[in-house]
Amino acid sequence: MKPCNAISGEWFYLILSALDMSKYQSGTSIPAINQSVIGSIPIALPSLKMQEKILSYVITLMSLCDQLELHSLTSLDAHQQLVETLLTTLTDSQNADELAENWSRISEHFDTLFTTEASIDALKQTILQLAVMGKLVPQDPNDEPASELLKRIAQEKAQLVKDGKMKKQKPLPPISDEEKPFELPDGWEWVKLGNILHDIKYGTSQKCDYNISGYPVLRIPNIVKGIIDLADIKYGALTDSELKDLTLNKNDLLFIRSNGSTNIVGQSTLVQHDLKDHAYAGYIIRVRLHNEYINARYINMIMKSNLIREQIEGPIRTTTGVKNINSNELMGLLVPLPPKNEQGIIIKKINEIDTTLSNLKVSIQSAQQTQVHLADALTDAAIN
Repeated sequence: MKPCNAISGEWFYLILSALDMSKYQSGTSIPAINQSVIGSIPIALPSLKMQEKILSYVITLMSLCDQLELHSLTSLDAHQQLVETLLTTLTDSQNADELAENWSRISEHFDTLFTTEASIDALKQTILQLAVMGKLVPQDPNDEPASELLKRIAQEKAQLVKDGKMKKQKPLPPISDEEKPFELPDGWEWVKLGNILHDIKYGTSQKCDYNISGYPVLRIPNIVKGIIDLADIKYGALTDSELKDLTLNKNDLLFIRSNGSTNIVGQSTLVQHDLKDHAYAGYIIRVRLHNEYINARYINMIMKSNLIREQIEGPIRTTTGVKNINSNELMGLLVPLPPKNEQGIIIKKINEIDTTLSNLKVSIQSAQQTQVHLADALTDAAIN
């Protein structure tokens, strides 16, 4: 398409770029537009002098927008780096007084520091890290120590094996001092996940579909958001025996063992209530804890921490583009275990903080959307 001498080529290109060509297309499988339709599209034609003036304005404005975007990105990077540096002082605090001092420094500038979604997410992760380090809530010396919980779990496992209700597990290697990433408070213990679980099991390999007559089977899409979503369920022709093996009880944890995305592999979801007539698919691993001694909500919560994510993502293997983690690797995860009472207190505190920060995040999103609408309105006003 070649414009005549009365039309600036650059201005003509600008006009064509601004047109919504989709409304002139025809065809369903392969949308197309023919020459006669293009020739009949109406456009406003200013004088050549005005074309050049408009073009000059557009070039100037686009250059300004590019500079603003670059400045904005640079400022955001610097802001996020400052936030993360200050938050690191919290997790590096050696005692309660130092932690209070470092938090005081941050809280004085809270409204300036936490103004983006990324900064809120960083604060959430820091709060979670403080929780797993035993620095989020006060320690109660009257709480039964975690070492006693581990003794009871070991005794219960031995009895279940003796009664034929549980297979004897292969002992996990002991935890060396070099493996421990930091020192825990009195009453806490480092433990491998395999030593506090009752059972670990892969899901069914049966083919599942929407039109199969059988039992509902949870797949990755049903748990990928960290909650169980039963809106899109497939079914599998499972026997009663298979269903019994794969049934889901309240406080079971479901782990995604295979996915194309690294940050999804090893993601956990808590079963909030019994799902006796549901099973789960082969790309999922069910972990059942000794719930009398271990709060499943605490374990599910710390699975989102950097401490655990680094352990999960480290040994991930990739096969034909799919990333995997197996049950042995899950059982070997190093977990900081507080007393049973403190597990519940930590969960309550995390939930309170998370609600506050989520509300703040929504406010930031709303403010950003308002800014976009205002900018659009001002742009429309300027053009018109």
